[in-house]
Amino acid sequence: MIMRGLDIPTDHHRRVWVFAVDIPVDQIDAFNTETYSDDGDHVDWPLAEALGLSIHPDHDFIEIFDPATLKDYGFARYLTEANGMDASEVAPDAAMLNAQSAPVLLVFSQALKGADTAFAPKPPLRFLGSYGLTPTDVPMSDLRSDSAKGQLGQGKPPLSPARARGMGAMFALLFLALAVLLMIWVA
Repeated sequence: MIMRGLDIPTDHHRRVWVFAVDIPVDQIDAFNTETYSDDGDHVDWPLAEALGLSIHPDHDFIEIFDPATLKDYGFARYLTEANGMDASEVAPDAAMLNAQSAPVLLVFSQALKGADTAFAPKPPLRFLGSYGLTPTDVPMSDLRSDSAKGQLGQGKPPLSPARARGMGAMFALLFLALAVLLMIWVA
């Protein structure tokens, strides 16, 4: 059974999954190092294996670090201000997030490449939460400037003289092509 928050919805764009990594800080680099064979095939990545995904995540969208580096700033604040996560989603977990002493892992939705999958984390990973991007409502209003008249939502723009000549030339060429085809067919 997958824990709530570990399933990856199809509309998971701009979301982050946060895990505690229960290993000593000096082992983070080894845990997050990908190894390859001589022919370039992927061989091992302990972090990816611990996530339990059915896909290989994109390393560029995974962040792992010691939360002590954010002690003065705050881990919850880092999620909201530095990464744009919705403060109303983060707020209920802020005390727990700020109290983390184990290294933390952030898996951003871009790491999942739009795949239909789910997390099935194994030790040393411990799921802390999932947070979405702050929703932005862009206010839409009618464009009222003179330059916008006749452009958006007001029907077809007027026919320019150059466009009219181009359309006339196209019809003349089409008529000539049909006339030539008719002569060839009759002959």
